Amino acid sequence: MANHRCCVCNAPRAIACSSCKSAYYCGSNCQKNDWRTHKLLCRAFATFDKEKRPIQEAVLALYFPILKMGEKGLSAPQMIWINPEHESGEMHIVELNPDGTFKHTDPLKHDEFEARNTQARNMSTPVHARDLEIQSNYKRKFQIDHMVVLHMRCAFNFDGSRVNITLVEVMREQLRMRWKGPLVFYAKSAGHNSLCRDVTLSDFRTLLDFFKKYQSSAGGLTDALRTNNYLELEVTNQDLFKVLLLHNSNNWTFRGVEIPCEADKRYLAVEQYIAVDVPVVHPIFDDVNQDNSMLVECGVLELSKKINLPLLLRRIFPDKRWVRRPELTGESYRNSVAEYLNLNTDISSPKWGSRNLCFSGRHPYGRLLVVREDKTGITAHQVEAVAAYFKHVFEILDREKSARLGGFIGVRLCEMREELMNEHVSRVKFARFFGDFKNQKIASGDASWANEVLP
Repeated sequence: MANHRCCVCNAPRAIACSSCKSAYYCGSNCQKNDWRTHKLLCRAFATFDKEKRPIQEAVLALYFPILKMGEKGLSAPQMIWINPEHESGEMHIVELNPDGTFKHTDPLKHDEFEARNTQARNMSTPVHARDLEIQSNYKRKFQIDHMVVLHMRCAFNFDGSRVNITLVEVMREQLRMRWKGPLVFYAKSAGHNSLCRDVTLSDFRTLLDFFKKYQSSAGGLTDALRTNNYLELEVTNQDLFKVLLLHNSNNWTFRGVEIPCEADKRYLAVEQYIAVDVPVVHPIFDDVNQDNSMLVECGVLELSKKINLPLLLRRIFPDKRWVRRPELTGESYRNSVAEYLNLNTDISSPKWGSRNLCFSGRHPYGRLLVVREDKTGITAHQVEAVAAYFKHVFEILDREKSARLGGFIGVRLCEMREELMNEHVSRVKFARFFGDFKNQKIASGDASWANEVLP
């Protein structure tokens, strides 16, 4: 009788899970410790028919795929048959077709989105792969009696690979590193020949503990979140995205303000200015991923610099509670407050001094997040006052452009625009406006403004 060891602590004489018979535990404590992730595949392993092995050489593996853009990551990896020794020299997924023929698929193949948004690539050419061999439990620090292998794209950090959202869904805040591209997890038997064998849920435990501890020099999950590399997760699972941000900020947050769009106000009945806690690793602060930043839209509000209060603005993706309503129109995404916050301050632009009705990338504003660039908190009332001041500036510029700038062209027009802007926009003028605005709010009966201070 084989002396199986506990997949959690490596204790001997472990007993198999009564359901799947694929993971071994020394007792109830270790089994409970493993349950959150074991339950993801326990039923699937218990009902999986190994007698339907498509070819003799095929072995059971776990697959973390890259899904179609916009699809939510899977809650668990897929169980697949692989042929480690395909005639092409590369590992392939093996499936039996209804007509009795076999379908062989490269599990690491780039999808159309990756190919379209990176360098030109021959989609029929196998992706160069590498194997990361794991022979110990990285978390518990004990050797295992065989080898498990993580099969991946060789250059996933540099070849345009998309983040593996399925792995994030499985690991949640326990993940330490940004993994990109599809991942295949399989096992090899002990011995010099190291023949491939079916993967087990004990092996799955070893893999999860590896992900909990492994971090490469290319940067960890915190850096990936900060630089907007988890855009797909933000779109498909906003709740998990927020959990990861908070966890990787060590729960360190400060106050920012969300400004809802028309659809938010209509369907969610929210206030115009909403105070929120913003994790310090939020990508609004350090967006160096230029491709994704064009999709998200973010940046410094130029007019805020002139009042010595640099503010950052970032689009938040539509709320899932209303985004698929059939009656939505372009007007649903309108954000009239943002139009004033993001006034055109480019003195060489024909649209100088006008409201920007959308971002420069032509994306509608939708719901927005506003924070201070210095990561000091800002209140909903303070943002409301800034928006009111910028609207006031717009009205002045709109009125005086025709009265004072008529007839000027070229360099002289730019100089006059700059002079007009400096005349009406300054820290001193904003402070005076803020005081008057606060007094008006209090006089109207809004006592919540009583203790509000100049930002």
